Amino acid sequence: MEALSRHRYAGLLLLALCTTLVYARGLGNPFQYDDLHSIVENPHIRSLGHIPAFFSRPEMFSADPRNAMYRPLVLVSYALNHAIGGYEVLGYHLFNLAVHLGVSGLIWALILRLGRGRDEALLAALLFALHPLASEPVNYISSRSETLCVLFLLLAFYGYVAGGWRWRGISLAAFGAALLAKSVALALLPLLITCDLWCRPAAASWRDRWRAYLPYWVLGMGYVVAIRGAISDAVMVHSVRPLAVQGFTQVKALAYYLKLLAWPQGLSVEHQFSLATGLGSGPVLGALVLLATAAGVLCRWPDGQVRFWTAWALIGLLPSSVVPLNVLVNEHRLYLPLVGFAALVARLLGGLIENRGRLGEVLVVCWLGGYALHTAQRTQVWRTPESLWRDAISRGPYMPRPHLFLGDCLQQAGRYEEALREYHLTRAVYPAVLSAGDLLISYNNEGAAYLALGRRNEAIEAYCRALAIDPTYARSRVSLDALVALQQAAWDATAHALHKKGLMLLVEDRPAEAVPALEASLRAQVRLETCLALGMACEKSGALARARELYGNLRLMAPQSDFARTAAEKAAALGAR
Repeated sequence: MEALSRHRYAGLLLLALCTTLVYARGLGNPFQYDDLHSIVENPHIRSLGHIPAFFSRPEMFSADPRNAMYRPLVLVSYALNHAIGGYEVLGYHLFNLAVHLGVSGLIWALILRLGRGRDEALLAALLFALHPLASEPVNYISSRSETLCVLFLLLAFYGYVAGGWRWRGISLAAFGAALLAKSVALALLPLLITCDLWCRPAAASWRDRWRAYLPYWVLGMGYVVAIRGAISDAVMVHSVRPLAVQGFTQVKALAYYLKLLAWPQGLSVEHQFSLATGLGSGPVLGALVLLATAAGVLCRWPDGQVRFWTAWALIGLLPSSVVPLNVLVNEHRLYLPLVGFAALVARLLGGLIENRGRLGEVLVVCWLGGYALHTAQRTQVWRTPESLWRDAISRGPYMPRPHLFLGDCLQQAGRYEEALREYHLTRAVYPAVLSAGDLLISYNNEGAAYLALGRRNEAIEAYCRALAIDPTYARSRVSLDALVALQQAAWDATAHALHKKGLMLLVEDRPAEAVPALEASLRAQVRLETCLALGMACEKSGALARARELYGNLRLMAPQSDFARTAAEKAAALGAR
């Protein structure tokens, strides 16, 4: 390593070669989950003429407007990829790999700029480039938002440290680009202060420093004001969990993230992780003790750069800890903290190499080799959607989303019964962390699986459950309308006979006896008039919950029909009781 570090370009060539070899077998991996709605199905990236609109219309981020995000620079990169190679996945992966190499190269340059040696700079870049935690941001195309953000954040940081009006101009422009990739870039603001505090204490007076910080804070706060509506929606209006639960859970998650940085075993696209509801939780208290201990050691550590890079890793975790997301812990959130971890470890290992000579170098090479093998193995996990989600289930069987996405894979392969089992597990394994959006998708896709099996009644029920969550969901609405029209076209003989029997019993004021006949008719064939008759029978016999359910289903199945209007009147009368 010492010989390599003497030759700048030899070290960078080694960095590029090792990283490319580790990820080479993943360059043909297909588009995966969020890639589908944000790239494959997204019509907005198919024309470069849409680029100006990316900067003013967050809904263009996805084919589904409910997934709106303000990340225009990411959309620009997708549009460029599509303009060059359409949906040929190789180009998208090469872009991700190039960005990752760019981040690694900037780490090398930054450590040199902060006055450290070439050995330490090259080691930090290699540790970052080959670390298994980087495998998700590199292999998962939609994680480009993370890698692009960190690329421009590092360029902004480098420009600030380099100084001079030209570099400061580049730095501010890069900070703006980082914000246009992902809001995590706001972490730059405290990073500048901690760098001056611990790495450059005599660089300038604090008055001059605050003047230098001002443009960054104006740009950062302007960005926050511009997207304040999206922040409010994510944190308050459409939050997937209470803020207190989010806070306690993320305290526990911080300790878990530090463990993954130091010991990246058991990696998964979705980790087995549980909510924390209060300070009384053992893991939360343990995490607080760990973080307090780390902070105490950090404040007393004599080496300013060790303190700074440790603070970098912790600060990098804060932005994604504030906003409640569907996934409790996520590996790609560690991409920015990984910069600090790699630089910190390189700083500490530098002493090992100096003190142990050849033995230290052998240990470092073995360490990097272990990272490379693990990263290559994780890259192979992404080779198909089924391999990705089966791996996630093997490591986190009680998390809902892997079952949902595996169900989709199985359905696309025509394995409908297996898909139905996964959709049922989606709702059963850990309901507390299942978002309304994922619940909606599970019912909709379950309806499609039932329909493919010819089980129309169960398909109708599944689509009704989906529309009860979101009555505007177009896919369920269209499928349900078609099914209802088909069911109304002609009577099934058995269903018709049972329906007539139930009506006769209802006319004779024997609703308790009418219920089983009408239920049997509904099982044979779902029809609007049978639903209404059964609701009335249940209401008269005292089964009010079942009556409300039937009236609600009628309003979902045929919202513009006379049956739905009657059901609405009866439901309102029930509510008034």
